[in-house]
Amino acid sequence: MNIAQLFDKIRGNGRYATVDDIRNVFGDYHNALRWLADFLIGDKKLAEACMIDACTIAQTQGPMFHEWLVHWAARATVRCAFQRQQASVLSIAPEYEKDEPVEQTSAPLSAEYFQLLIENSELIQSHLDVLCRFVLVYRGIAKDSCDAVAAELGISPDAVDQAYNVALDALDLPERSSMAMRNVQPQGHIYHESVLAASID
Repeated sequence: MNIAQLFDKIRGNGRYATVDDIRNVFGDYHNALRWLADFLIGDKKLAEACMIDACTIAQTQGPMFHEWLVHWAARATVRCAFQRQQASVLSIAPEYEKDEPVEQTSAPLSAEYFQLLIENSELIQSHLDVLCRFVLVYRGIAKDSCDAVAAELGISPDAVDQAYNVALDALDLPERSSMAMRNVQPQGHIYHESVLAASID
């Protein structure tokens, strides 16, 4: 969502933004926050409690503030979700530190993979533990560095790298499921055995 572009379009039509314009934009934004919290938590009631929404405040502010607010609200929602899942994340992290360090850190999600995640979030979520989901959001969507993600979650950069690679592998699940239905065997995909083997069986 680029709110600055929206307001440029409105101004280009020779009018000011109305309350309805703001409400429509932040209605979509509210839904995006709900998706984010639910993807991380996996429980709709708990996810709802994690949403940091400020649509009412935003209605009275300018475009620059809106841009900042969307970023702030998403970050605050993720941090609130993490507070509820911190113990689980910290208990899982040592499993990822047992593996050999990753030689090259994977890049954040491309637009294509981000769309794939949105369209198949339930399937992908069901194959990822809570650590992988947080790493996928922080590293893949927010584009934070591995060191920054490690500091945010209180785990090692190696654990972040390993978890992110597992999360990226899960993004190919829809394609592999489609291939399996056509009796075609996928090749070249390696799973973190201790985390994904049971869920794939």
